Amino acid sequence: MADREREPGGLPPPPRPAATPATSDGGDDGNALGRLVPAPLRELLRARPLLVRRPVWGQRHGRHAAARAGLGLDFRDHRAYVPGDDPRRLDWRAVARRERLVLRRTESEDELSLVLVLDGGGGMAYGEGPQQKLAYAHAIAGGLAWMAHRQGDPVGLSLGRQQAVDVSLTRPRSGRERLSALAQRLTEAPPLGRCPWISLMNEVAPRLPRRSLVVVLSDLLDPGMRSDDADEVQDELLRGLAQLRARQHDVVIVQVLHPDELTFPWAERSMLRFEDLRELRAPLEAPGRSLRDEYLRRLAAHLHALDDRCEAEGLVLVRVSTGQPVQDAFMGMLARLAGEAGAATVEVEVPA
Repeated sequence: MADREREPGGLPPPPRPAATPATSDGGDDGNALGRLVPAPLRELLRARPLLVRRPVWGQRHGRHAAARAGLGLDFRDHRAYVPGDDPRRLDWRAVARRERLVLRRTESEDELSLVLVLDGGGGMAYGEGPQQKLAYAHAIAGGLAWMAHRQGDPVGLSLGRQQAVDVSLTRPRSGRERLSALAQRLTEAPPLGRCPWISLMNEVAPRLPRRSLVVVLSDLLDPGMRSDDADEVQDELLRGLAQLRARQHDVVIVQVLHPDELTFPWAERSMLRFEDLRELRAPLEAPGRSLRDEYLRRLAAHLHALDDRCEAEGLVLVRVSTGQPVQDAFMGMLARLAGEAGAATVEVEVPA
């Protein structure tokens, strides 16, 4: 949502986007990324695993149920013995029952590759302190990366801002060096310009390992690169994410919105000046009262259309407000990832 200015006359000055807030140093393992994750969220995540509903297919052994058989403890199924198979895997009890050689296959556990795709455009600068949209997105991204690191899962980050993309950290890696690199990239990239979604997704897609978890963080309010292409860009973005889903990736969209964007609290008659933080649209001056009903109607239509499209494409959409504690939103997102009941969503009242 655009920032606002009030006309002179003793009214409050316009809010200034705040820098990403820092919490206490450290966190588990003393990694730098812990500084982006609020202490209440870090404490909540200490004993919580990062799980996904569908089986994964990692390059190394991990903690997630795999889509293939492997060397594990839990029984999976039997299959006929083929010359060259390891005879130590023969299930002699099954052989006695079936009077033919069969192998006992067990469930495998693989690592999960996590790739974070972050909107670093100017629109994410709206809000102050921990309610700034980008700061809130950083907390969620940092929490996910921190959980993945503790489980030994590799993490990657892609960023779009200033009409350019940064995919240098996209290919997932594990270890403290990767976490430090992620933290540095996030903290040194203030929200500016526009996120070139189409170019960003075209760069991300070929860099994804098999069956990755892709988490997209954005407000998704006006994703265009011009003043007239927002619908076209969003349609192509969702189509690209649906293609990733069809390739067996898990795709989660975290839509981060500020309470002002959900309620439009300026209903007075005084003149307001709204400015596009992405510097794409011309400033708008009008009484807030004359804009509110139409804005809320169009917002509700936009959000409902996004809900319907994500449901049709099999994409997980988690809508959060920066006015709610980040730990509540995060736990709702984890529940959706694991296929549990409940979701972190925000109800938008459609004006009569």
